[in-house]
Amino acid sequence: MILATIVLGAVLVAASPAVAGVTFGIHTPQENATFDQLVAAWQEAERLGFDQAWAYDHFAPIMGNKDGPVLEGWTLLAALARETQRIRIGLLVTGNTYRNPAVLAKMATTVDHVSGGRLNFGIGAGWEEYEHTAYGVPFFDARERAARLGEALEVITLLWRGGHPTFRGKYYSLFEAPMSPPPVQRPHPPIVIGGQGPKWIMPVVAKYADEWNVPIGLTPDEVRSRIAEMRAECARIGRSPCVERVSVLLPLISITGIPLAGPATRLAARAVVEKRIARTLLIGSAADIRDRLRPYVDAGATGIIVSLRPPFSPELMREFAAQVVPAFR
Repeated sequence: MILATIVLGAVLVAASPAVAGVTFGIHTPQENATFDQLVAAWQEAERLGFDQAWAYDHFAPIMGNKDGPVLEGWTLLAALARETQRIRIGLLVTGNTYRNPAVLAKMATTVDHVSGGRLNFGIGAGWEEYEHTAYGVPFFDARERAARLGEALEVITLLWRGGHPTFRGKYYSLFEAPMSPPPVQRPHPPIVIGGQGPKWIMPVVAKYADEWNVPIGLTPDEVRSRIAEMRAECARIGRSPCVERVSVLLPLISITGIPLAGPATRLAARAVVEKRIARTLLIGSAADIRDRLRPYVDAGATGIIVSLRPPFSPELMREFAAQVVPAFR
């Protein structure tokens, strides 16, 4: 039975309607970055024709000195919404454990209005234990974080549908809850779920997501197998259409003609980050980077999001937009 389900999932991957073109976004973690730097990067991305711009949802740097500056994600997102006009915006991804889901639904609705309906609602289970400990936020095991994420999305989507819902779950509850105004986007902003755990997270993706965001570290083969599992779960629960968009987050370091810059940098990076992270770094010629992106697209990715480090080089963004993006449009 399990084998048949996986086979069915693979068939559904092949049969699902293709999404025209690959979308491209930038990801600008706001650690050790000023607001003006973020504004400049997002406005440049918009000018260059990128489809999305993303910040993140952390309260202290996730790399390096934990005392470094980090602007809070959702208030930052509201401000950046007013500094852009066209580009879609979001957090990659909101940590579900940090906020009550009803409050989060209200916050996201507000940003959807402030942006004129440009919000992509990125959310995940939460993973950074240091922040939870530092700020007194309860941190649960991976299974419970996934369960809380699923229940939170039930609460959020109930609120976005309107009708003063009442809900009593294991972790969260509502009682004749109002939600006015509703989101600009109907029935709600696209839900982008980040994570990759096959046992607990991917079923949540299959049930609630409009887009699955692949976190840094997965190989194209792993992306392909997760998509098959996701489609199989959609078939099992009777969701049709299933999740149609899959975006991959990859760190963009440099576009350079220096021979062997990519292999050397990825090897050296293993001294400071996990091997699975180091192997994903994008560095080398534009052709090299195109060659590293193509297997993800062939595996089923419909979007590429490049993560940049401050001060968010405009030259690097321009080179990527001019030399890499056109090959996938």
